[in-house]
Amino acid sequence: MENKTNTDASEFYGVDDEGSKLKIIEDQKDEPDLAAAQKFVGGYVQGIEFPNGDYMIMNEDGKWKNLPLNSKATELWRATFTKDKYIWGHDDFVAGPAILIKKQALKRWAS
Repeated sequence: MENKTNTDASEFYGVDDEGSKLKIIEDQKDEPDLAAAQKFVGGYVQGIEFPNGDYMIMNEDGKWKNLPLNSKATELWRATFTKDKYIWGHDDFVAGPAILIKKQALKRWAS
């Protein structure tokens, strides 16, 4: 897979062939609470803060449950966590639905 340097989330929004969704949140009023995030991802949530301050929420057990590959979220992940900058994670993937909360929209999930 080709590494992208542009990680503008708007180009990643959509549903891939397997039906895994990537929801992009750009406004605080749209930020989900825990119950809404769990409903969207279909289970317990795992959150990862990106270096640019964005925050991705995914199903914590997505890989163990063999949820389908989320190609849009995985593409964004790999464009961010590149092999030249990170020892780990550059070859990881996202399984199942995911939510990307843009930095400016973070309120509840901010660390």
